[in-house]
Amino acid sequence: MLVALYENQFVDMTGETSKEKWYSIMKTGLLLCPVCKNKVIPKCGPKNVWHFAHQSQDACDGLHEAETNYHLMGKKSLFHWFKRKEKNLYLEHYLRDIAQRPDIYLDEDKQAIEFQCATLNVDMFTSRINGYQSIGIESDWIFGMKRINKKRENLYSLQMTDLTAAKRDKTGKLYLNYFCPLQQQFLLLRNILPISQRKVLADGYSFSAKNLDLTMMFDTLNSKSYEYRNLLWNNQKKTWRMTAYRNVSPSIMYVKKVMYFNHRSITLFSPLAGMPSYNYYFFETSPFIWQSYLLFFIDKLSSTFTLNQLENECRRLMAKRILLERKLPYIKGSFQCAIKGYLNFLESEQIIEQMNDIHYKKKRPIPYPKTLDEAFKQDKIFSEKAVIFDFV
Repeated sequence: MLVALYENQFVDMTGETSKEKWYSIMKTGLLLCPVCKNKVIPKCGPKNVWHFAHQSQDACDGLHEAETNYHLMGKKSLFHWFKRKEKNLYLEHYLRDIAQRPDIYLDEDKQAIEFQCATLNVDMFTSRINGYQSIGIESDWIFGMKRINKKRENLYSLQMTDLTAAKRDKTGKLYLNYFCPLQQQFLLLRNILPISQRKVLADGYSFSAKNLDLTMMFDTLNSKSYEYRNLLWNNQKKTWRMTAYRNVSPSIMYVKKVMYFNHRSITLFSPLAGMPSYNYYFFETSPFIWQSYLLFFIDKLSSTFTLNQLENECRRLMAKRILLERKLPYIKGSFQCAIKGYLNFLESEQIIEQMNDIHYKKKRPIPYPKTLDEAFKQDKIFSEKAVIFDFV
């Protein structure tokens, strides 16, 4: 940690205090943890970021995870960066009502900033986000750049839980922010389209810390054209078709088996599957998998069917972890929203018709290609006429 108490005043490691001065203060025995009030000692070595450490091994409510040198460096850098933009901010400000200590707290905006390097599970993310919300504090997460890997242009691999912290910008698109303290570089991911548990299509914008304006951090940026994003998505569908046969994930193995016993190939899934319909990302499972299965299931139902039938079938598969739901604490919704969004898409394609709030009827047979060439052509046709990115 970078903050301690000394003679009932907060002191921190972000200033110009010398190593000798810190060790002189330490000898008084009055350096304390702001949370548990136990003694802390300054760590002022030549290699790592200077910080305070607890003298004893007793548990402290303010420590949620171990801090690496990379994390300490990032937290310190972000504090200085925000300090140039905001006046009333605090480093490691402890919120006693919820026993949480955000890395940076903007008092005027009532906003908590977390620089996240370690992997948190979804429940921990949700708990911390809900904690801030319970006392009326807005929270935002900036992830360490080590958690993201650019695979190719507009394709990124994230740590699985990063999307838990995603928010929607004012246009409704998902966004995330990353920071590298070593290079003093920000990466802003905008127009995020999840395609699997870890991979996303996104527009990535890199800025040096000195050139990034605070308003850009949590706002919409200029996006690529609809045609370009359409092309990206079609290329991804082509990848799914070319690689599905060798994918051994539980979800795809299950759907592959179901389709095989019904005389269909996973490679030749319907062009109506694998679409970024509204709220599709509330499923963590790739859209071509869960949508392919939903089409198969609808095909087996009678000419009229209900929303509850589809939801119950998805619950059955989620209980077996064949389908996985994505939790997004900042965004209201659930897997039911993904199903409803996909049904709206199928209705726009005249495949089904909604009769009332829960009842639907089939209108046209679900199309399936017979060859890969035919599949690629159908993918292109359906994506162009569906205006799919209006749904996201």
